[in-house]
Amino acid sequence: MYLRNAWYVAAWSHELGDELITRTICDQPVLLYRKENGDAVAIGNLCPHRFAPLHMGRKVGDTVQCMYHGMVFGESGACVLNPHRGGVISPAMRVPAYPLIERHGAIWLWTGEAEAADEALLPDYSCYSAPGFAVIRGVMDVAANYELISDNLLDLTHADFLHEGTLSSEAITISKLETLEAGSTVWANRWCPNGDAAPVWGQLMESQLGMKATDPVDHWLYMRWDAPGHLLLDVGITPPGLPRDKGAWVFTGHHLTPVSKDRTLYYWTVVRNHGLDDPAVEAFWQGSIDYAFAVQDKPMIEAQQAALGGRHIDELRPVGIPADVAGAKARRMLARLIAGEARGERARPGSERLDALLARHAASADPVLPVV
Repeated sequence: MYLRNAWYVAAWSHELGDELITRTICDQPVLLYRKENGDAVAIGNLCPHRFAPLHMGRKVGDTVQCMYHGMVFGESGACVLNPHRGGVISPAMRVPAYPLIERHGAIWLWTGEAEAADEALLPDYSCYSAPGFAVIRGVMDVAANYELISDNLLDLTHADFLHEGTLSSEAITISKLETLEAGSTVWANRWCPNGDAAPVWGQLMESQLGMKATDPVDHWLYMRWDAPGHLLLDVGITPPGLPRDKGAWVFTGHHLTPVSKDRTLYYWTVVRNHGLDDPAVEAFWQGSIDYAFAVQDKPMIEAQQAALGGRHIDELRPVGIPADVAGAKARRMLARLIAGEARGERARPGSERLDALLARHAASADPVLPVV
């Protein structure tokens, strides 16, 4: 089941150049390309004549020509040229056209009713292009349902076990979870005062903060979830009792775009406030995330999906633990939104603007307050 009237990340902006690229989003085949003025376009990828993939065709100005029989389609999805005898174009000779927004280095695509597309329903990821931060981006193909990945991100107590040697810390396991809801947004917040730092942070303590890796730290992990599968983690460390701006912290963005019920394109970012012009720091974060996501998270989540087969996880009646609360809230929220689409209900992000949160909470300490 998918939330249709919602925004999904279809690509990072830098992925879309002069070539035609294709995506499958919620089982819908989509073609992405740029017009001659640089604007991005998203239309259906299957020619309605014999269902040849349009991405195997070619761009002709601001249009795309199917290379099977030569029909040409414009950004509205309508056929604009039939090269065959008489040139008559049936009104049915068209493909879907998808509303999109290009913002903060991402191409966001609306899969539902075009007239219902609403920019106000786009979650706030302005940190991707905010001054004073550096961002790296990636994408990972995961053979699993996107809700399993949401579950993983909303329960960070798995870090001490699955991420041993990278993100592991007993302080996370024993921390108290605070869950909040507003609109269609769910938060899962953990505050871990005066504890051991995870190994990945230990390296930054020495290189960026002048501390020893064994020194105690205040550690925070504040996760925001927005339907259908957009998450933003505010995570960092600071010497005990000191404010956020005396430590090192990052935003990590997670955009889960369903390809099908058991495959997801996982778009991720790391947005940092330290080592902005230092290639070594960028390489450190790139390597850390590649290892944590691709080597540690991905095999476990794919193994879960393989064990589930075609079954929904609830069919197996999983035994819950307290750490499951935020994931359960997100699942219930998503199910309500999907059921409510026929009644015109829409996801309504309930979070404040990130710049306002940062301005108000930048000097917070013990606890460091969230900026998600």
